[in-house]
Amino acid sequence: MSKNNIKLILFLLCFSVLLGACTSDEESSGDQNESELSFGLDDEPGSLEPVTIDSTSSRTVKLAIYRGLFSHENGEVTPELVESYDTNDDETSYTFKLKDTSFHNGDPVTAADVKFTFERILSDDSKADFKEELSVIEDIKIEDDKTITFTLEETYAPFLDYLALPESIIVSEEWSKEHDLATEPMGAGPFKFVEWNQGRNLVVEKNEDYYKEDKPKLDGIEFSFYTDDDTRINALKSEDVDMVSSIPTKSFEEIENEQNLKMDETVGPFMGIMFNTHFEPFEDAKVRQAIAYAIDREAVINTAFNGEGEQLNGLPILENSIGYEEKYTDQYHKDVDKAKELLKEAGYPNGFEATLLASSDYSMHEQTAVAVQDALKEVGIEIELELPDWATRSDRTSSGDYDFVVTGTSADITDPDWFSSYIAGGEPSLNTSAYFDDDEINKLLKEGRKNIDEKERENIYSQLYERTLDQSPFVFINWRKESYGMQEGIQGFKNLDGFMSFQSGITLEDTYIE
Repeated sequence: MSKNNIKLILFLLCFSVLLGACTSDEESSGDQNESELSFGLDDEPGSLEPVTIDSTSSRTVKLAIYRGLFSHENGEVTPELVESYDTNDDETSYTFKLKDTSFHNGDPVTAADVKFTFERILSDDSKADFKEELSVIEDIKIEDDKTITFTLEETYAPFLDYLALPESIIVSEEWSKEHDLATEPMGAGPFKFVEWNQGRNLVVEKNEDYYKEDKPKLDGIEFSFYTDDDTRINALKSEDVDMVSSIPTKSFEEIENEQNLKMDETVGPFMGIMFNTHFEPFEDAKVRQAIAYAIDREAVINTAFNGEGEQLNGLPILENSIGYEEKYTDQYHKDVDKAKELLKEAGYPNGFEATLLASSDYSMHEQTAVAVQDALKEVGIEIELELPDWATRSDRTSSGDYDFVVTGTSADITDPDWFSSYIAGGEPSLNTSAYFDDDEINKLLKEGRKNIDEKERENIYSQLYERTLDQSPFVFINWRKESYGMQEGIQGFKNLDGFMSFQSGITLEDTYIE
């Protein structure tokens, strides 16, 4: 064999080795982009209807499938389907230019779909959770296929915040006419709906035509449902799932001690008590104040949250919020004598009997109810606990079928107008204290949202906070930690800070398995 032939053979061998190494590297780097995530949710969505809040789990699934005009990022409103927008000086008119995007079925996202989405929210028979907030929309005009103008009845400072909610995601007009969105979702998000096996799992797959470059990073996600805390934690530890939502505080140390697991936790959600003011004792603000003084917040933290969390002795206002002052967050501390005095002034010197609604599906809700029951007994209020499953509890809360109820929730937007969802007058809903209606609070809420001068808004919200503490339609108990647990190799998912934690599902587009 000639020397030239030998050199040729050696060259080809080296080239093939080099090519194999390159291929191996490409396949290795591709592994993080071509994989399916197994996500254990703490409950099964009752519905995927876009305009209503069923649970954090349903929001997580919907944020994988849909996108809205805007979303929240680092507490700020950021464009999603909107390319650019203009507004007039008093912010009563907004013109949005849409990005060149399409729905999962290939149809383009058009101004007509946007108009249909919000007319659906505002329709007479709509049960949209933010229908009242968005009713400020007076007119929606299609300028062309990709341009649309919203005209508002009046200046509305938090308008973009409400457009950024998961309940304002854009739906296809044509698809919605022929399909039930509660069970057959179809949007413009990073993942396409594949199937929902009730009671077992819900599967989505990668949207290859997603409008963001290099996203999503997963081939798909299988959402499975683990309502029992211990079963959910064991599924994570045994690697049956890659990640889970809602790690109970009792399991924090257990997860932290597992070498191959990690947690992403934040403080932002909070626990509280909502009142039905049609139940006679609770129509009196002094009774509600008495309960605020009677509750042992540290006992709730120790009993329901394994010592994890912070007392909430007033209103849940973030320090960077408009009108924040420490006095609004630090008024109610346990004071049995003060509670008894207020009950006596209200005409209940010997207390009264009532039922407290919570749920056995979540230990933090049940144990909060137990701690509240113990505390109120000290001031003569005898409490019977009602602990149905979560779906029943939610139905009863939304219909006002309770005396008072334990709630674990958060603000939906960072603008202080979020208080509207909790203390504005009106019929019962998932978050609003049932039948509570105060003219001064309603007036201040309206003034706050229609004013775009920051200093004036600070003065308005200071007055609102004072009045709300005085009326106490909602007694707040403690800040709690919201946490996700995952295998060490899960990257990109972010538990959003503070109030935005319940919307963390939007970061599934950035998630990958290392």
